[in-house]
Amino acid sequence: MKIDRQGATQAAVTTLQTDVTSILADTDDLQLRNRNVVRKTITFTGGAGLGAVGAVPLFTTTGRVHIERLMPYCTVDLVGATATLALGVTGSTAIFIAATTATDLDAADFWVDTAPDPAAVALPAALKEIMIDANIIGTVATADITGGAILFTAHWWPISAGATLVAAA
Repeated sequence: MKIDRQGATQAAVTTLQTDVTSILADTDDLQLRNRNVVRKTITFTGGAGLGAVGAVPLFTTTGRVHIERLMPYCTVDLVGATATLALGVTGSTAIFIAATTATDLDAADFWVDTAPDPAAVALPAALKEIMIDANIIGTVATADITGGAILFTAHWWPISAGATLVAAA
């Protein structure tokens, strides 16, 4: 009896490729099922928590979460003389974006750094692949932001059991 080693090897490789493809498909499916998306629009009025100097609550974190990406998009021009706005978490208020002059944020701008970009922009490292265990906040400084709106979209994964990220009340 003659053994076709090349055929047997090819069959083994094909089986292995099929198994790897199946594992990757299962992994992709698992990632999609575990990915969460949450959105919050802040309409600035100059009131407490809505543009007055201090914290603007955006997302409430329970446990440890992995921020896959955070995408702020200005929907209405911000108003506020010399006001600045930073994006971070409680205890690290500029981990995502340093203080940005509020009036530089115009409708249709992607806010990804201190110089907002209209039309299109690559998401920088500071807005992706960040692990947190504190609430995400905006920090208004120097003057109140009295008008305008920003849509914040966060893609996140739980790290610890029961971890959540929800739009702040």
